[in-house]
Amino acid sequence: MKTIVMKMWLVVAAALTVTLTSCSDDDDNNTSGSDKMTYSAEIEVSDDVLSLATVNLQEYGNSGLGAATQLTKTKYDWSKTITSYPAKVGLALSIEPKNQELTKEKYDITVVYKVTMKDEKGNMKGAGVDYSKKLTGVKAADVPRILENIKRQLTNVKALVDFTSASDFTQRSKSEI
Repeated sequence: MKTIVMKMWLVVAAALTVTLTSCSDDDDNNTSGSDKMTYSAEIEVSDDVLSLATVNLQEYGNSGLGAATQLTKTKYDWSKTITSYPAKVGLALSIEPKNQELTKEKYDITVVYKVTMKDEKGNMKGAGVDYSKKLTGVKAADVPRILENIKRQLTNVKALVDFTSASDFTQRSKSEI
């Protein structure tokens, strides 16, 4: 009799283990997309900015800021999908005005830097970045001051992100690294 009762308990325990394991697997399938984030950056600069300043991008990753890459095109798009945490992700945009003679009477100064962070369903997460400076017909005498101002502002743009998880992250600027 004791043997029959023990065998029944073993069967019940095995059934519960299979049931609990099955429930656990179902829960994982329901939340698998919640940890995926996509960081995207769109950058636009005018031809005049490219001729008047060195425009650099630095990728930010788990080892910190990487080497700077000089922009040679007026538009640049970049994205990275984050699936494991902790993670550091981002781009730092910088401008270094060139010391050169200004040959035109007026310049068009455009610097647009947009960053979005979206979950797998496309929902916006975090504040993101939306830096935009579009000036047309800038007098040559005003160009150095405007470029220096943009340089200073870009240093403080919070486009570098330290992710602890998909829902817990801290936005940083280049000056905070």
